Amino acid sequence: MSIFSKISKVFTADWKTLIKSTRQLKKDSGRGFFDLLLDQTRMYKRGGYTWAEYSLYEFDRITDPKLRANFGSEYYDNKRLVLGSSTPESRALFRDKSLFNEKFGQYLRRDYLDLCKCSESDFMDFAYKHKVFFAKIPTGHGGAGVSRIERNESTDLQQLYQELLAKEQTILEEEVILHEAMRPVSPTSLCSLRIGTVLQKDGSVVVLYNRLRTAMHDPIVDNISRGGGYTAISDQGELMYPCVTFKPSRRYVAEHPVTGAKFVGFQIPMFDQVQEYVRELAQIVPEQAYVGWDITLNEHGPLLIEGNEIPSLYMYQAAQFYPDDIGPRANLERIFDISLPAPEL
Repeated sequence: MSIFSKISKVFTADWKTLIKSTRQLKKDSGRGFFDLLLDQTRMYKRGGYTWAEYSLYEFDRITDPKLRANFGSEYYDNKRLVLGSSTPESRALFRDKSLFNEKFGQYLRRDYLDLCKCSESDFMDFAYKHKVFFAKIPTGHGGAGVSRIERNESTDLQQLYQELLAKEQTILEEEVILHEAMRPVSPTSLCSLRIGTVLQKDGSVVVLYNRLRTAMHDPIVDNISRGGGYTAISDQGELMYPCVTFKPSRRYVAEHPVTGAKFVGFQIPMFDQVQEYVRELAQIVPEQAYVGWDITLNEHGPLLIEGNEIPSLYMYQAAQFYPDDIGPRANLERIFDISLPAPEL
């Protein structure tokens, strides 16, 4: 079996993305292209690390197996964390935006409509009330299936209604106007704070991490899988590092490419309110103890976008957040009260 056959059986990433990412790793590390491809394959097979994790954890640079093992993996470790802190029923509730919006409706702080539970007349009323709104697929993820709809005088609402049903974009939500103070780091789309929470057995809430997610160019979504960047937020609400992105390849971005605003030192407004807000959210469905909340801000305070039942572990542990190259495996074990055996890499 050829080297390409071996690698293609392991990676689900498209070749164009994988090759572009590996070329950037080659440039950054000075290692050989095929050496890096094979190493990514080994890390996937032995430890469950995706190609994105390999890049974000800087395994092109960090080659010591013991240091690498301090970073948890998506397919082995995160799977244990998720299954050990949720139920099939709670995951289903978070996965379906229809069920989620119904449960967390008061925390959305915006109008929404489920086309599966209303009439065409209800849709007309919603569309006339909101000139701009977003349409989503109930079980879509990673920003896929999200459309921004702007009504004008020529819009055929009956036709639009049928098109949305045909595309299964049945969750409609009023547009949120981003807090003015956030515009320097998110001029093109609504940005969000990804906040990981873990509900403890005694009912207390641990905030595992606070991250800013922002679009680099995309006019609709800030998802990292669609080219957005993210960075860590301090306990005081200040951005601590440049933004990192892995699409189309790993980059560290010190300033927003549109506004030129520096990320490091940028202060998130109303950050204390945000922390109180997510601690309250974390206790609503105790069966889902581990959640990655997507929160945004308007002029009135924090709003809930969605809760992720399988929050990607790379949001927590990009290598730049750990300058000593020692990842947070031990901290994950402590907070989740679980054993995560280090893989033999």
